[in-house]
Amino acid sequence: MRAEFPRDIAALDDVFRFVAEFFAAEELDQTDRFPVDFAIEEVFTNYVKYNRDGAGEIEIGLRLDDGQLVMELMDFDSDRFDLNADAPIVDTSEPLEAREAGGLGVHLVKRLMDRVEYRHEQRTSTITLYKRLGESHARD
Repeated sequence: MRAEFPRDIAALDDVFRFVAEFFAAEELDQTDRFPVDFAIEEVFTNYVKYNRDGAGEIEIGLRLDDGQLVMELMDFDSDRFDLNADAPIVDTSEPLEAREAGGLGVHLVKRLMDRVEYRHEQRTSTITLYKRLGESHARD
């Protein structure tokens, strides 16, 4: 299932409806929704926030593959920003007031997902998130 959404934070309601429709169509357990919604919201919001001048809409694809949910988010006409290599390292053991701003959302996405992949080709950034269903807790 794939859909395109306007490059606008106000589109998040439609994004969440899209995810809900996918969960309903596939008869997936709603308890798996929180990490999925969180991760998609974080990536979508970062695409909007950091690529305001990007061309076109943001595309989201959802599919099941051997018991795991695969979420693919594509941002067209974007600069390279690899979540795995370029995102700031977050030290959650530091007191809040000692931490620098930024990176916590990406850190949480990486903790909640089983795998995060990044690809940048022909000015298109693609972030693919993998989540085994039935395991809504964060990884250690």
